[in-house]
Order: sequence, then C-alpha cells, then structure tokens
Amino acid sequence: MELWNKEQIWSLLPALAGMLLLSFVLRKVLEDRPEKVRRIPLQIIAVLLLLLEVGKQGVSIWRGYDLYHLPFHFCSLFLLTVPVMAFYNGKHKVAVEGVTTSLCASLFLLMLVYPALIYSGTDVVRYFDDYMSFHTVTFHNLVMLAFLLILALRMYTPSAKGELKPTLWFTVVFCVVSASMAHLLRTNFANYYQCNIAPLEAVRVSLQGVLGTVVTQLLYVAIVSVLNILFVMMSYWVSRTLLRLLTPKREKEKV
Repeated sequence: MELWNKEQIWSLLPALAGMLLLSFVLRKVLEDRPEKVRRIPLQIIAVLLLLLEVGKQGVSIWRGYDLYHLPFHFCSLFLLTVPVMAFYNGKHKVAVEGVTTSLCASLFLLMLVYPALIYSGTDVVRYFDDYMSFHTVTFHNLVMLAFLLILALRMYTPSAKGELKPTLWFTVVFCVVSASMAHLLRTNFANYYQCNIAPLEAVRVSLQGVLGTVVTQLLYVAIVSVLNILFVMMSYWVSRTLLRLLTPKREKEKV
C-alpha cells in the first residue's frame, strides 16, 4: 500500500510550500482588512472549482459519459460548500463556515498522509496532457489552499457552542446519499461500492464467501460511513483548535 508516490513527492511538496508562502503573504497583506475583502481569495477559488467541474463534465460527455464523474464523491462536496462559504452571509453563516472548514481540513489531512488515495502518479505525469488529470490534481490542490487561507485569513471564527452538530449531520447525509448512489449505479463513489485500498478490498471480497454478498456489503458500507464521520469530526476539532491558536487575542475576546 503506497501512501505517497515519487510523482507526488516532487509535485505536491513544492506546491504545499507555495501554498504556505502565499497564505503567509496574504495574511500579512489582508490581516486587518474587512471580512468581505479577506474572503476574496476564497471566492476566486470557489469560482475556479466550479469552472474546473464544468470542464470535467463537458470532457466526460464528449468522450462518452462515465458515471464515475457524477458528483457523489466526498470531494464533490466542495463544489457546494466552498462557494456557499465564500458568498453566503445569511443567518446560518457560522454553521456553513464550520462545515466547510471541517471538510477542507479532512482533505488537507488526508493529502498529507495518503495522497495516493486521492490521485495517482499518472495524473501528475499527464497533468499537461489530459484534462481529467489536470482537473484532479488542480481541484484537490485548490481545496488544500482554501483550507490554509481559511486559517490564515480568519474566515471562520468558531462560536462558543461550536458547529459540531451541523457538521455531523451534513456528513451523515452525504454518507447516505453517496452510498445509495454507489449501489444504485454500481459505481465506486467515495469507496462505497468497493475499496481502493488493495489489502482492505481483499478482506471485503474474502468475507463475501463467509457472510454472503449482501451482509458483507452492508457491513462494509457501515464501516466506511463510520470512518468518514469520525474522520470529519476529528478534522473539525483539529481545524477549530488551529483557528483558536491563530486568532488574535482581541478577536478571541469577542467570541
């Protein structure tokens, strides 16, 4: 099981260094500006994510549509959450910020630990030759940058009571929808139909001979859902802690 491949080492690490540098510079430049100004970088990322997805869907249709390109993956959530956080200012603003930040933190942490699960070395090699590879690498790197900018520019200040409940329910709803669509369409959205981690997939297949296909799949879906929920909840607390640490004392006193 390869966590990192050599292509990701020479591409993702420099990209991450660039993201950190950009976040630091923007923090210095925009730190004391109004929130609507500090949100401009996130708004740019939101628009780019949507444009990338439009291109992906267009290319998929042109090539002969692949059901795998339907937006029922975990990372498809960013097509909804990042734009809403970037432009929404209604009464549920803080809840939206909490959900979006937690999801972005989830991808960021996973990319630090297991980027090979997100995209392959082939995607890196074919970055300039194939739109789908370009989309995959660029999309996930933009979400990583979004998380760093949320931290650096204080785009989300956790409330005293926290946003754990909306984050939890949002993740639960995603799990139900993604798992249902994966089995209805027999397409591996969010690893719900089968496991992309070879050793775990071998266990799933072997259990089918013992427990039967239906019971094994129900158990598998339950385990994947619990892992998704737990990981997002962990990411919620990680992001909340980081934001508390990065928030100036004068801002903390207002919360």
